Amino acid sequence: MKTMKNFIILLLTAGLTFACSELKNDEHYDSADTPITNAELKIVKETSEAYVASRSDMTGMKELFASEGVFDELHQKGQLSTMLIVTDDHFTMPTEDVRFVTRSHVSDMSVSPANLHDGDRLMMWHGKYVNVSLDEQGQEGNIIDHLMFNNAHVKEVIKTSNGYIYVIDEMINTPTSLRDYIDNLGDDYSIFKELVNASGGKVFDRANSKAIGINDEGNTVYDSVFIYTNTFFENQGFDMNSESLTATMLLFSNDVINNALADAHERLNKWGLERKDSLMKDWILKVAFFKKQFTAEELTNSEEPLTSIFSKDWDTQEQQVDVANAETLSNGIVYKVNKLTLPHNVLIYRLKDEFYYYENCTDEQKAAYFKTTNLNFKSCDTEVAAWTPLSGVWPLHENRVLRFDKPSEVSDEDGWTLDFTPIKRNDDGTVSPFLIPPGSYRLAMGSVQNQNLDVTVAVLVNGQEVAKSNVITWGTTTAYHYDRGTTLPYRHPEGYNSTLVREIGGNSRADNYDTDGGLMIDELSIPDANGDGSAVNVVFRINCNNWNTKTNVKLNHWCLRPIPFNR
Repeated sequence: MKTMKNFIILLLTAGLTFACSELKNDEHYDSADTPITNAELKIVKETSEAYVASRSDMTGMKELFASEGVFDELHQKGQLSTMLIVTDDHFTMPTEDVRFVTRSHVSDMSVSPANLHDGDRLMMWHGKYVNVSLDEQGQEGNIIDHLMFNNAHVKEVIKTSNGYIYVIDEMINTPTSLRDYIDNLGDDYSIFKELVNASGGKVFDRANSKAIGINDEGNTVYDSVFIYTNTFFENQGFDMNSESLTATMLLFSNDVINNALADAHERLNKWGLERKDSLMKDWILKVAFFKKQFTAEELTNSEEPLTSIFSKDWDTQEQQVDVANAETLSNGIVYKVNKLTLPHNVLIYRLKDEFYYYENCTDEQKAAYFKTTNLNFKSCDTEVAAWTPLSGVWPLHENRVLRFDKPSEVSDEDGWTLDFTPIKRNDDGTVSPFLIPPGSYRLAMGSVQNQNLDVTVAVLVNGQEVAKSNVITWGTTTAYHYDRGTTLPYRHPEGYNSTLVREIGGNSRADNYDTDGGLMIDELSIPDANGDGSAVNVVFRINCNNWNTKTNVKLNHWCLRPIPFNR
């Protein structure tokens, strides 16, 4: 025990903190640190059972405990306990779940008021925790009326020879678990409920299901009990059935989800983009669950986004949550979301296209979209033939480059400039400007290795520079070579897992498939230049001050990835 005490002290001095405290018997504590006045603690030299029997105003609880075998079980265990008792004027005989209700008032742990802290949880015989809360006066030692177990205020504290009795002003109401809460959601929340249930399933629990008869085929009919199993959540260490879980769930009604999707599609239409509802709903599911029980303040005023169990960011500044009507569960807390705006990086995975679409342009388009200084168009060449790391699963991807040569009259010191307006290739083979939605992005590009050109890239909107890179050398490193970009996180197409592809297909080049390229600008902001949230024309100004004895430049692709990257 001394070793355990020393270990606890080490943890405290190391500055470690915990989301919640699950109470243990008094003997596990070195000392009490919540003061309590003597006037609020009554000490008797008799057992808890005897004390309850001696009180004429506790007959209801005494009879309930006796009928449900509580006193017999305590005798058999022969250990300390904590009882939560209501006097007869507050007692209500349960008509359903009698055993469950009874056992919600008894704990195997003997915990003094001096060792109770705001936010603690006490495990009761019914297998669930009751939450301990102390207001400011309670934390100063004024326990009566200032200490609560779940919904009940403490009115008396009695230390007996085998534990503690807390007299409370109403019977313990044990909230449902997170899993039960989701199962009981009404039709207004059917979309969210289906998202959760579709990620896992239920298994028939025969051991806890009661046989109630035989059907016409001779099969046993059960009053069925089901166990919810869901590796989707459990792989994140998040068991909704577990009473040791301390969770926060954001709850989205059908109206909130449908309005968010409608707003998303309106924004996407302005941008000329599309996004599947299933992908947006997947984000809603994955952003809804947290391993910490957040306060109202944390959910409304957190300076940093809150990160869900699936590493999705919830920006408290952008979303609207009903923090005034939170619902406390046995293993967490639920906040209803009043309004949801799907983030920019959820609607857009990445924007990427090719320089070689030059060959699809008319002469007028070439002049408009590829404004050159000291550059001569040479050719568009496929330097790496179209390939796929997993045939039949991922499409062929070609490394084709746009090549410019140095004009003969230009010296090395003259350098060159390309003002490039991003373009996309339409289904009929024509091209049109690739308009960029307002928002924050990372800019990457792919060129060709060993060009040994020192370049900068500036991003212009309506002729105004909104971002500019440092000087970057397209040299021997493979960081800018076609689609390598090996130094960047989150660099592959949506849904692509290079490790899995390599394991399945045995392709050693799996990491180099259709990546973002090499980092040019780690963060740039495209402004709402039109004032209505619509996408805007941008220009990438690529500048090189010195040809460095090289006679050509090869450009592969550009890529804008919205930030943050986690969805």
